[in-house]
Amino acid sequence: MLRWKTTPVSLAETQSIDKGKQAEVAGEGGTFVRLNCLTSGERMKPSTELVQVKEYRIYVEQYRREGNRKSIILINGALATTGSFNHCVKYLRDDLDIILFDLPFTGQSRPHNPAGGIITKDEEVEILLALIDRYRPQSLLSVSWGGYAAMMALARRPLSIERAVVASFSSHLNEPMRNYVSKARDLVMAERFGDVAKLMNDEVGRFLPKLLKHVNHRHLSSLDSREYHQACFHIEQILSLDDEDYTDLYRKIDVPVLFVNGELDEHTSPEAVRELGNYIDGSRFCTLPDAGHFLDLENRGARRRMQQVLKDFLMPAICDSDEPTSYHDARFDVVDHDMSYVLKSPISSRLPRQSMGR
Repeated sequence: MLRWKTTPVSLAETQSIDKGKQAEVAGEGGTFVRLNCLTSGERMKPSTELVQVKEYRIYVEQYRREGNRKSIILINGALATTGSFNHCVKYLRDDLDIILFDLPFTGQSRPHNPAGGIITKDEEVEILLALIDRYRPQSLLSVSWGGYAAMMALARRPLSIERAVVASFSSHLNEPMRNYVSKARDLVMAERFGDVAKLMNDEVGRFLPKLLKHVNHRHLSSLDSREYHQACFHIEQILSLDDEDYTDLYRKIDVPVLFVNGELDEHTSPEAVRELGNYIDGSRFCTLPDAGHFLDLENRGARRRMQQVLKDFLMPAICDSDEPTSYHDARFDVVDHDMSYVLKSPISSRLPRQSMGR
């Protein structure tokens, strides 16, 4: 497994991350700079550090709580940053220490990797494995594109990981997703970055509230050419996924995996991911009602249900027990002969809309 080491950075570099309290501490295999060290009364503020993985400097945030026995690492979707997990941090931090990171080309890692270059999905996997090796989390949670790196890392069987949640993931590209990423590639090649942002909001982000659509549009419209070159490469990788056979890789995964998909998500639909149950022993499948691709970011009900589902699945990892915990009015109905289940609500307030790509 790829080994990690950490290196000190200059004060000027740390100021680009945060202007808070700074302290250099020694770490096994090297040294690192930790920013915003937690003090009493700063429970919501993460400790942060830069971790060297090969030629890349990776920005890492950690939320710690005294008394937590285990931790989870969260894996972003395409071009997303640590900020996309704000809701998860709020409802998981009381039970698990939380580790988040930005890939070299985006977020808080970008200023510390000026050389540029394209990051392949294999390099994403190596970065993830290095961080798992460094922090030894017992669980992981991925969303969207992050699911590919997560699944490939799980197939390498990292020793500390006991279970995983893979959200808004599909094992193959359906017609709406293929149309969506093809349109996005054409717009990126034409440098119509504002239209890329609009496309994302209209397609996979169609059920986001207006404020988050505005934030997404502003974020995507502000990306530089390097990030869009990475986006083009990322899109080409997605379009080539159907040419690769991952079944042998999936069979190597030896920990329980919960797949969570939104009932209204046409791009990574609940039906499309269920075939993975044929390859991954102990896999489970949960469908969130009244939710699309962005799940808990879309509405309060989806956020509450996602919190219940995650705690129900992850709580055995916290308690060293295989018995699930019931949470209030969460309803799990068996839908297959295996361990699959679906969380249902009596009425979905929104009906799936016709995909623009059809």
